[in-house]
Amino acid sequence: MKQLLLPIAVLLSLSVFSQTQPNQPSSGPGGSDYTFGGVTQYDYGTNGSGGDFWLYEPNSPTPDSANVVVFIHGLGETNPKLYGAFIKHLVRKGNIVIYPRYQKDLNTSNTTFNDSCAHGIKRGLDTIQKAGHVKGRIQNFFVLGHSVGGLLTANMTMLHQQYGLPKPLSAFSMQPGAVSFLMPDYSAFPSDVPYLSLVSNDDIIVGTAPGTTIYNQSVNAPTSHKNLVHTYADNHGSPAVTASHFDPLAGDAAFDNGETNLFILASGNGPVDAFDYYCTWKLQDALMDCALYNQNCEYAFGDTPEQHGMSNWSDGTPVRILEITPSAATAISDLKNDVQVSVFPNPNSIGSWQLAVGNDLVGSNFTITDVSGRVVFQTKIQNLKSEIKVNELAVGLYFYQLKNSSYEFLKSGKLVVE
Repeated sequence: MKQLLLPIAVLLSLSVFSQTQPNQPSSGPGGSDYTFGGVTQYDYGTNGSGGDFWLYEPNSPTPDSANVVVFIHGLGETNPKLYGAFIKHLVRKGNIVIYPRYQKDLNTSNTTFNDSCAHGIKRGLDTIQKAGHVKGRIQNFFVLGHSVGGLLTANMTMLHQQYGLPKPLSAFSMQPGAVSFLMPDYSAFPSDVPYLSLVSNDDIIVGTAPGTTIYNQSVNAPTSHKNLVHTYADNHGSPAVTASHFDPLAGDAAFDNGETNLFILASGNGPVDAFDYYCTWKLQDALMDCALYNQNCEYAFGDTPEQHGMSNWSDGTPVRILEITPSAATAISDLKNDVQVSVFPNPNSIGSWQLAVGNDLVGSNFTITDVSGRVVFQTKIQNLKSEIKVNELAVGLYFYQLKNSSYEFLKSGKLVVE
């Protein structure tokens, strides 16, 4: 018997580890549909002090103007190579990226971080208005950051008037930390700035408390455009999708400025993988699209399959999805509270749901998907009340989406089959 069990165990092991991560999507948020072929780099920050910056502009072709993204590094991460692939993604999508330096070295006091970060951003904004540079569309201004940079993202957003900065059209804090660097209170966070705070389950560097604190304290921002995103590891295949503090780092040697320190060495050169394509890159792209064009909002908010989905392993198994707070059951759009839709009973064990909508929703499009984003039911709503029969649905979690006749997102929700 032992002789038979050993080969079976080996085969099972090979089956698991032969599964590969999903590739970058060809289009959409996080996708490879790049408008520009390259990146022009300007170094105003290497071996500098707080208040310096690096600048990245799109080329091939070189545009006359572009939107502006501020990317704030983690503690000690004064070598842009650590985030180089993410920076390149943003620039080739058509954005200018300003990478401010808020500390000279590891001995710089954190009491200076806010001032130095704001100064570096302002110098970058001044520079991209000068001849010879792609002119920055200052009115289209976005900010994101990782670790301490994630805290500074929230700080720069909340204190933008104090520092004379544009109000961001969106803000994205990736694994913000540490607790000791938090502002005393984030209740003054602007109510009209779309915001995501991302935390990771296996983050032993800053944990999940700082990101959760900012989310909870930014009480003026409604859940229609504010979510807490929680990532989890998935080892179904190889390499595994991880949920560590260093996941947002996606290295690119073309951005190496030669600087090194203990933090840079410890961070290493992170790979570009599914976490980038279907989490950080996707969410940032969607935030900008939603703010600018009211497009791809379902990829940014609402606990929709587009937002929480991480695509599939090579054998079709869904990668463990992102956990979104508030969940779909409570993430009702505060800005669309006139949307009247009800799906019941929920949870459901009888094989069909009753769908009731308001008068203005007749003609809308209703879709149900599973956790991998696969459509299991879709229809155009013809009546105020109707029955939805979905045959042979497995026990589990499903999501509905309601879109108007132009396929603009209206509402989403969670459905449970028992």
